[in-house]
Amino acid sequence: MNERPSCKTIAAEAQVSRMTVSMALRDHPRIAPETRERIKAIAARQGYTPDPNLTELMRYLRKRDVSKDEPVIALLNGRRRPLREFSEEALLIRQGAIEQAQKLGFKTEDFWLHAPGMRVKRMVQILETRGIRGVVVLPVETLRDVFSLPQENFVGVATCAVAAKLGFNQVHPHFYQAMHVGISALVDRGFKRIGFCISDAEDERSNHLFNCYLTWYQQSIPANDRIPPLMGSQISREDLLDWVQRHQPDVVYSTQSAHYQWLLEGGWRVPDDLGFVALGPADEKAQGIARVDIGYRKIGATAIDILKTRLANERIGPTDNPAVTLIRGNWIDGASISQPSAVA
Repeated sequence: MNERPSCKTIAAEAQVSRMTVSMALRDHPRIAPETRERIKAIAARQGYTPDPNLTELMRYLRKRDVSKDEPVIALLNGRRRPLREFSEEALLIRQGAIEQAQKLGFKTEDFWLHAPGMRVKRMVQILETRGIRGVVVLPVETLRDVFSLPQENFVGVATCAVAAKLGFNQVHPHFYQAMHVGISALVDRGFKRIGFCISDAEDERSNHLFNCYLTWYQQSIPANDRIPPLMGSQISREDLLDWVQRHQPDVVYSTQSAHYQWLLEGGWRVPDDLGFVALGPADEKAQGIARVDIGYRKIGATAIDILKTRLANERIGPTDNPAVTLIRGNWIDGASISQPSAVA
């Protein structure tokens, strides 16, 4: 009786190990392309078909053992500034990643691409030597922070939109939807003259999507109610107060919760004179301020979940069509805006 085609019979003809056959049939990047094709040709000639029950069992076992094979996930800082100078938003993303990794049995370790004497090539050597395959790229500030990381032996997830050029899967806020949530809530409450504040760096990090929605919205309202956004590389308290005095918005919608205090210091009564809404503040203790909450911790946690799935299935290497996961914003009411009945 002829032996049923299996990894064993394929390995015997190909003169390789059964592990090599298994990895080749799963297109594992550690097996050379020519070897993969030769093994697949032998499998086809022998009439090999995988046992679905055994395949599922092996997938399950790999998932259970992944934390042993890949115990560390790298949290990679590509900024030119150290971790201690990160924004609160970026630190919350990092914290969310650490907490989720711990739940799933992974360890995390911080790596800084611009540490003294460090280069991309040296970083790759360190990660490969340590056997680290999973990488979470922490948010970068601008396009100049985007780097090129060889992907053949890694699986990565970037946690900001600016890092799209990396070619990794991405997780970041749903900027357009978050802007929509805030403006829709204000319109529902009767506000008409909505003044928006954003720094140039925040505009770039959002891929200009905050302003895209604002531009679309302003086309549908009377010209007299269209307030030009306050933008700049640095927005000072004087800039904000001058802009409010000049354009007279009935509500300030800002990416900086500190602007709320500046308005109070400038003599504006909030919400009696004008309202205030914060867009995505990282300050989890910002009580009383109406805001659109962006789940920064969820961004980090979701990045770990994506890595877990790919590592468990040994899907190491470049992604042909990187996916983008968007984290939605949520409206949180607060005393910094008037109730609908009080708005003229």
